[in-house]
Amino acid sequence: MFRTAFSILVTVVDTIIFSILAIIASIGNPYNPVMDWILMTWARIIIFTSGNRLIVEGRERLDSKAVYVFASNHQSNFDIPALVIATNRTVRFVAKKELFRIPLFAQGMKMSGMIAIDRGNSQQARLSMQEAAQKMRRGVSVIIFPEGTRSRDGKIAPFKKGAFILALEGGFPVVPVSVSGSFFIMQKNSWRMRRGNIKIVFGEPVHPENYSAAQRQEILEETRRRIEANFDPEFNKES
Repeated sequence: MFRTAFSILVTVVDTIIFSILAIIASIGNPYNPVMDWILMTWARIIIFTSGNRLIVEGRERLDSKAVYVFASNHQSNFDIPALVIATNRTVRFVAKKELFRIPLFAQGMKMSGMIAIDRGNSQQARLSMQEAAQKMRRGVSVIIFPEGTRSRDGKIAPFKKGAFILALEGGFPVVPVSVSGSFFIMQKNSWRMRRGNIKIVFGEPVHPENYSAAQRQEILEETRRRIEANFDPEFNKES
């Protein structure tokens, strides 16, 4: 319980401080190297103080200069800082609109270029994808959780199509990202936390030029297949 309380306290303080820094650093250009450093440092502090260890595989499959749609399964709140560290590039999240209602944190997210999405409103969700496409044309990769929310049982839930429409319409490669282990560190709707390993595996990118504009279901299914191939539902369960 002490470790959990300490980690939560550090996360709150860390987020407040770096939200303020993000607001200041974003003036003029929210995608500058200082902002990337702020996001990376925020993420590293959370992972380090929680006592968790990050294992990253498959990064060699990525072009350091390319812009990607990172499509990841979603197991825990720890996925967010873990993915910031693992991607190691200028990257922003498509995040649920509810997070943009938290005072100060919301301002930090907006100013740093994060994208709000209302998954219950298809028209607004499409506008969010258009906003993401604009950012990507500026050289910013995007992380999307196609499940729409964290897993309740550790399994991979059905995917929504937004990420794949973005990839097809914008011509951006989709990187299947498999996150394993974080479910057993902190589960949804629980404050209980324990130490463990988080494994992130970058799969072979799925290239949109191999699909027609009408094949959004096909590119979704192929991405999901590659995520499932590198996902280990038992990883970290007994650590």
